[in-house]
Amino acid sequence: MSDQKRTMKSRISSNKVLIALGVVAAAMLAMVVAIGVTKLGGDSSGGGSSDASQGGQVFEFNDVRTQMPTPMPTVRPGNPTQTPTAPQMTTNGVVPAPAPRPTTSGSVALTYKPGDLSEKENGISLSTGLLITLMAQSDRRVDYADGERSDLGFEQDPAGGTTFPDGEGWIYVMDFDRGNDRGGVGALTFNAEGAVTNYQMLLEDTNENRNGDSTPWGTYLSCENVDGDGSIFEVDPKGEVRASRTLLGSAAGRASWSGVAYDDRRSNSPVFYASADGREGASFAIRYKPSQNAINTHLFSNPAFTLLQEDASPTVEFLVLVPTPEEPRKGVFTWINDEDLGRDSSQTYFDNISNIEVYDGILYMLSEDRKELFTLDLDSEEYTSESTEMDNFEGDPFSVKHVLQHNGRRRQRRSLMQRLLHAGHPHGSIRDIPSDLPLLYFAEGNDDKAGIYARNEDGQYVTILEDQRERGDIAALAFSPNLKNMYFALKGSGEVFMVEREDGHGFDSAALEMSFIS
Repeated sequence: MSDQKRTMKSRISSNKVLIALGVVAAAMLAMVVAIGVTKLGGDSSGGGSSDASQGGQVFEFNDVRTQMPTPMPTVRPGNPTQTPTAPQMTTNGVVPAPAPRPTTSGSVALTYKPGDLSEKENGISLSTGLLITLMAQSDRRVDYADGERSDLGFEQDPAGGTTFPDGEGWIYVMDFDRGNDRGGVGALTFNAEGAVTNYQMLLEDTNENRNGDSTPWGTYLSCENVDGDGSIFEVDPKGEVRASRTLLGSAAGRASWSGVAYDDRRSNSPVFYASADGREGASFAIRYKPSQNAINTHLFSNPAFTLLQEDASPTVEFLVLVPTPEEPRKGVFTWINDEDLGRDSSQTYFDNISNIEVYDGILYMLSEDRKELFTLDLDSEEYTSESTEMDNFEGDPFSVKHVLQHNGRRRQRRSLMQRLLHAGHPHGSIRDIPSDLPLLYFAEGNDDKAGIYARNEDGQYVTILEDQRERGDIAALAFSPNLKNMYFALKGSGEVFMVEREDGHGFDSAALEMSFIS
């Protein structure tokens, strides 16, 4: 053995001895400290201990006190949530493969594989790890959890929807896209176990209702998609207050409304957005701000329901895009009170908007004609656009829904240039969500195929499910408040389905693996 190797071996042995002595010393010190704490504080099992002393930071979420979980390992190498250790080099200089994606969350094994359409039920191809249940069908009475049935048959052409908390359960409110004064808004009420307990109509005798959204005070806004003559109605999810037309749907003139959303990051001054999908210059998007006087009068409580009906001086502005000459899919935007310029900009750059969504300061718009997704940063007033045509996803999205919309949860803040998502709701809790998990969902429909697809922050798309029976557009996409149930409807057959993960996790939790659309 060479002198160099003997020296190296001696150093290694010495280091091992030092490390062992250090471990022993640390253990003895810990015992001394523990004994001292016991003497000073008494029995640790006594009733005087605080939440903080029981092993973690305590935070409030949905009125439930719980402990902040240990952050999950990130699932995307190169964007860790924890500081990585230095990679170990092998003798040939190759860095070992990154750690595999987690296979459990908490103590429950993950089974969900978005994009791996291995399951089929009710004529629906499902990603591995999903379960599907038929909840209602047009012209049939709805089955209740107690064995009873609804007095009314379920309405035809369900077309838009969202959910509202209701005690331990929730209410799934949806539009019905029928003409000749046969449209309206209905609601399915669910208990804590996700079973239906009631079905009722909340609004009737309207036309072609679709793509509604909630308000900050817990009512529902429903859009009439009638050529040049539609209104936006405000509806009580429980049916206790009579529905009525809003100024939001008339301040810019009645139109073929295709979507509505709001930004409530500043809780005392919410901002509303609405889109119209008419053609020949009738397409536009507006920003609606209630006047401060109206806000001071109503204060989002009795009678908050009238804030969008009783306002003498709201501000209504039209969206204008200004593309960058060198990069036409990027640019800036502004809101102006010139209706003609707003309509011209829409006809030139974003005509026929099929739906809009707002989440964390980002406004998403879908252009059905152009097959584009527009992403507008409401703070920096910069935007980007991208094609929605790729492989299975043929680019005809009917509606868009963010999993975390109005849920009170948000990711860690990332800049628009990093991943397009901006600041979150100041009242929401920050949680670690896998960076590559798709959270922006699209319901697509065309003559050949309908499906639900999702996009992550990196612009990658994944197929969640597809209808194999050509039963019309997929619509009324929504998630339960606990994010464990996804709802959608097939317009042609009038069927409403509930989808949940086999592993019991929510749709904001990690997936076992994902197969993205190339």
